Amino acid sequence: QAQLLAAGYDYDGAIALLEGISDQDASVTSTIEDYKNQKARCVPVDVTRIPHVFFHSLINDDRAFKAELVGADRVRQNNAAMTTTAEFDAMISMMYDAGYVMVGLDDMCVKTTDENGVVHIAKNDSLMLPPEKKPFVLSIDDLSYYHSYGIGTQGYATRMLVDENGKPKCEYTNEEGVTTIGDYDVVPRIDTFIEQHPDFSYHGARGTVAMTGYNGVFGYRTNNYYKDINDPHLDPDQIQWLQEHPDFNWEEDCANAKAVADAMKAEGWTFASHTYGHLNAESADLARLQADHERWVTVNEPILGKVDKIIFAFGADIGGVGDYTQYNEKFQYFKGQGMNIFCNVDGNIGWTEFGDTYMRTGRVALDGFTMYQAMTDNAPAHSIYANDYETLGVSGISGFFNKLRPTPINSE
Repeated sequence: QAQLLAAGYDYDGAIALLEGISDQDASVTSTIEDYKNQKARCVPVDVTRIPHVFFHSLINDDRAFKAELVGADRVRQNNAAMTTTAEFDAMISMMYDAGYVMVGLDDMCVKTTDENGVVHIAKNDSLMLPPEKKPFVLSIDDLSYYHSYGIGTQGYATRMLVDENGKPKCEYTNEEGVTTIGDYDVVPRIDTFIEQHPDFSYHGARGTVAMTGYNGVFGYRTNNYYKDINDPHLDPDQIQWLQEHPDFNWEEDCANAKAVADAMKAEGWTFASHTYGHLNAESADLARLQADHERWVTVNEPILGKVDKIIFAFGADIGGVGDYTQYNEKFQYFKGQGMNIFCNVDGNIGWTEFGDTYMRTGRVALDGFTMYQAMTDNAPAHSIYANDYETLGVSGISGFFNKLRPTPINSE
């Protein structure tokens, strides 16, 4: 146990554990000394420069890129915004080899609450890593297995579940129609990678998962509109799904989804709002954002718990640099709803802004679009994304880039 703590840079925890042993032999005292020396080598991290990368759900087979199976529009979206398991594994391995260590969004800041209940945010100057290590943050968008993902027909997992060991895993149906349980998406793949490489995670940190609610969560149809096939809020995809699943039990889906959320939290994963309806927070007016957030709280909070993070859909934002002020009504609304950490999308990797009451960080997608731009010299955004991937230690993209991807790849 002490060895695992030290591998994850929690030297104080490891030392305290060993010092609690009543009859210490020479090997224990020597190990304590070693951990003290390792701790002394660590240097503070500049939390304003930590890269933040994100993925959507992973593609497990080639159906996602075959228009004759899924249609041209889905191929376009799968191609631009998604990543295959092989591409993901290659990138994560390279980042690990480059010395990257996963830290959580909450590790970057220190939160204090004043006498009025207002949460104030400051930079965490005590985030310490060995000098050869570099921090990064991971997030995942849309872990809902939307109806648009084809539910078992496009190469995505169909849902998440908890295995016999209490671990979050995925159910996946392959091209032959065979359904298996395993590491078919980012969450279980990262958990397994960290199990094998405990030094890839700072104090057991995992990523943050940005959730909508309109199609439910984790492949479970937890939106309460699904309770009644005649509900006027349902769209044609939702009605068709209910017609195909006459035995659907809403309460059961909610219980299963909560079990997944609890298992993920136990592993260190955290959750964020992605807005209930995947809204563009920049163009939507305040009234619409308020109604949307109320739906998020109604549908998702009983399953995911309260969140203090919002990861904006479409990479949008609610203000420019320095614009999260008392005059920004959208910021004031979300802050009043308990949000402390805000994330947009920014091609310039490693950007974080700290205000008195918030932290805002820019994210870079590692997907078909950015891979293609980075590896293609004459692509319009080549220099930006080539720099991003180089910063992450990811090279030779054309070697692992899926050969079935149609090119060129334009932004989705």
